[in-house]
Amino acid sequence: MPDADLVPDVYADQFVVTAAVWGVNLSFLRNPPHPAPGQTPQPDPQVIVRMSLEHAKIMTMLLRQQLLKYERDNGTEILIPQTVYAALGVSREDWG
Repeated sequence: MPDADLVPDVYADQFVVTAAVWGVNLSFLRNPPHPAPGQTPQPDPQVIVRMSLEHAKIMTMLLRQQLLKYERDNGTEILIPQTVYAALGVSREDWG
């Protein structure tokens, strides 16, 4: 395991996912804290993670499993606004 002091620790409030025949790219971005008035904030790239399609699929399954466990263990639901589901073209039922 690498020394924790050498591994970057980043925060991202946006992400972009692209998939192609050879793999998946996950680009994590962060909005500036004080965007200029009247201008669309331009997010700063933080990190890009590249992986195989198979790796991305397994990661998705494990992430879902961990989030469902968190909800179950804490007796809570991580709430997502309906407008977000609609914008992504998915339904709440796709989660459970």
